[in-house]
Amino acid sequence: MRSKGVTPLLDHEGATLLRDEPSYSRETIRDESEVVLVLGGDGTLLSAARLLAGTQIPILGVNLGNLGFLTEVQSTEVLDVLSRTLQGDYSIEDRIMLQVRIFRNRIEQSQTHVLNDIVINNGSIARLIESDIYMNAQFVTSLKGDGVIFSSPTGSTAYSLSAGGPILYPGMDGIIITPICPHTLTHRPIVIPGAATLEILIKKGDSSVTATLDGQVGHSLKVGDMIEITRSPHITRLIVNSERNYFEVLRDKLKWGDT
Repeated sequence: MRSKGVTPLLDHEGATLLRDEPSYSRETIRDESEVVLVLGGDGTLLSAARLLAGTQIPILGVNLGNLGFLTEVQSTEVLDVLSRTLQGDYSIEDRIMLQVRIFRNRIEQSQTHVLNDIVINNGSIARLIESDIYMNAQFVTSLKGDGVIFSSPTGSTAYSLSAGGPILYPGMDGIIITPICPHTLTHRPIVIPGAATLEILIKKGDSSVTATLDGQVGHSLKVGDMIEITRSPHITRLIVNSERNYFEVLRDKLKWGDT
């Protein structure tokens, strides 16, 4: 890469593989990079997306994991794709993120920006959770069940899909609400406008109720806590293979439409 005029900044994990290279903190990489190369699976990319929220730095994801739906570049393609990227021959997809704010006694406890989803459920013990959901200050429903998933279009192919939610095209502006094992026959997933403000009030649940963000960051919740979910002012910019479209990825990774 240096022969092409590129100075690589490796995080601590990456530097351990190349003993002669110095390592840098994730914050330094965020502040000094023009492009971030992510080697791993979708979880690694989700972590990078949260780190880079608000920076406009594009991410090139190379799949070294199992499914690799977001890290769509395969290890066999990396040299070719990286070479074209360094020459400016690449396409970027902008993906909306979701902003999550958690309140307790009307005091904000945390604020996070996620790319995939927010899951509210029980941790170790499977017990009923009851929550009231509001959209733009209007009551939507009281949901009883194992929990609920709030997903971006990017996250529509993750946990939400497994729970019966729809697939949203990545460029759409919407938020999916997907109940997890609802204790009614009529609660079904629904897609709402991305500009909406969602508020979720925890009405019933034990001490293990948790909000899990992108499957990686957990926040313990109590009865009376309120979670606000909106479209984030930040986006994630993904460098994509211009020779492969979204439906090819769906067919290849998820076997969508197989007969």
